[in-house]
Amino acid sequence: MNNVPIDKLQKWSEQGHRTVQADTLMMLAADYPEVVALSADLTPTARLVEFKETYPDRFFDVGIAEQNLIDFTAGLALEGLRPFAVGLAAMVPMRPAEQMRAALGYMNVNATIIGIEAGVRFGPLGNTHYAMDDIAVVRAIPNFTVISPSDPLSTHKALYACVEREGPVYMRLTGGPGYPVMYPEDFEFQIGKAIEYRTGSDVAFVTTGSLLADAVGAADILEGEGISTRVVDMHTVKPLDTEMLDRVFAENELVVTAEEHSPFGGLGGAVAEYKAGFADAPKQVIASLGDRFQKLGDHAFLMKENGLTAPDLAALAETNL
Repeated sequence: MNNVPIDKLQKWSEQGHRTVQADTLMMLAADYPEVVALSADLTPTARLVEFKETYPDRFFDVGIAEQNLIDFTAGLALEGLRPFAVGLAAMVPMRPAEQMRAALGYMNVNATIIGIEAGVRFGPLGNTHYAMDDIAVVRAIPNFTVISPSDPLSTHKALYACVEREGPVYMRLTGGPGYPVMYPEDFEFQIGKAIEYRTGSDVAFVTTGSLLADAVGAADILEGEGISTRVVDMHTVKPLDTEMLDRVFAENELVVTAEEHSPFGGLGGAVAEYKAGFADAPKQVIASLGDRFQKLGDHAFLMKENGLTAPDLAALAETNL
C-alpha cells in the first residue's frame, strides 16, 4: 500500500469521500492489473473520469441500471477480475437487492460494492436520496462483509483491504467536504478488527462511519465533566469484532452506539443482537437517524435534528448513566 502524505490527506478531507475513493481506485488499478471499476451513470459524480480516461479497457458505465451493475460486476468477478462498483448508497443496495443476494452473496464472488453519499449526506435532494437502510439490507445477505470507514485514511486502507478479501464486500461511505482526519498517521486497518480510539471505563461510544469524529467530540465533553469515556471505531459492521465488544461489556457502564442509519438492522442492532447472549451486560442506547423519514435540510441540520452531534451524544450519555 502506498504511504499517504499529509497534503493528500488534507485534500481528501477538504473534498470528501468521493475523492478518496476515486484517487484510491486509481492507485489500486496501478498496483493490481486485475482491478476494474464500474459505475451506474455516476462517472463524474463518483469522480471516476480520470480512471475512465487512464484505464478505458478497465472501466464500465452501465447507465442508470443498478441491477445490471450488480450482475455485470458478478460476471467480471467470476472471470477472475477484481471489480469495484460505485453507486449511490440510496439506490444500490435497495434497488438491486435481489441481484446482490443471488449474484454476489449466493455466488460468493470477490467483488466490492461502494455506496457513496450514505446516510443523509445528500440533504437537499430529500428522502429519495437518503441512505438510511442500506446496512440493514446488506447485513441480511449471507457471505457479505459490511464496512463503513471513519475518515480519509481509513477509507483508503479499507479499499486496499478489499482487494485481498474473499467474498463480496459492501463499503458504505459517509463524510462530505470537511471530512475529518481522525488518523493523520499510518495505522493498521484490518477488516473485522475494531479500533479502540480512546480508552475509558464509564461510557463507551461504539461508532461506525464518520460519526467517529462526533463521538470523540462527545468524549471530550464528558471527560471535562469527569466521566471516563471509551471510543471504539467499529468500521466493520459485519463481521463484528466481538472480542472488542466483550471488553466493552465487561469494562463499561453504558454503551452508546452511534450511526448515520436507521436504528434497525445497522450497527446498533448488530451490537444488541450480540449483547442478547449475555446474562449481565451494560445498558445500550442507540443513537441513529430514527424510525422516520427525514425533514428536508442540509447535512448539518439533519445531524442536529437527529441528535448526532457531539453535544447531543454527550447529553444522551449523561442522561442514561
